Amino acid sequence: MKTKTVGEILRDEREGRRFKIEELAKKTRIRLAYLEALEANQFEVLPSATFVKGYIKTYAQLFGFDHKPLLALLRRDYKESARGTLVPREFITPVLKQKFSLNSITLIMLFLAGTFLSLLGYVGVQWYSLTRPPELTIVSPEDQSQVAARVVVSGETEPDATITVNDQPVALQPDGSFTTEVFIATEGISTIMIESTDRRGKAHEEKRTVYVRF
Repeated sequence: MKTKTVGEILRDEREGRRFKIEELAKKTRIRLAYLEALEANQFEVLPSATFVKGYIKTYAQLFGFDHKPLLALLRRDYKESARGTLVPREFITPVLKQKFSLNSITLIMLFLAGTFLSLLGYVGVQWYSLTRPPELTIVSPEDQSQVAARVVVSGETEPDATITVNDQPVALQPDGSFTTEVFIATEGISTIMIESTDRRGKAHEEKRTVYVRF
């Protein structure tokens, strides 16, 4: 019997409680397209593994089930790439075993080269993970859009990050989403600055230029 996937389990939990996916999107403030992709196991269209885990925890908190078995199932079927995205393990190209007739010197050279490349790859992955800024996606407002004096600013970042909008702190939801309102007192072109800072002090800044019209 085929084991259910993470997306199928989440969908069954939602449907079992007669929750429409549109209602879930409004309640959790997660994009409808992201929820649909999550339940369809289309992790390639989601921002990163961090967000996927956050979405699963949000389902669990809302519907009252333990999220840990689902995260274990996710680790079984998917592998996190160096870029932080989830890659199906079944798509990883297997290394074909080949028999070589090599002398001892060649074997030693291959071993040393492999060790060096592995160490280099490990250092590279660690360096990337330490230096990359947190993910930051702005949902609204759109850049170069026309807005009223009160502008709703919303988006998503990593759940453990700190968000500021025009240097003012904004509360984060457990899944990393945020929503706040900015008041712009003058008409014309204005710039809204959104910054996400992680625990290491790495910052990711986005800006939205809007035209204010009363």
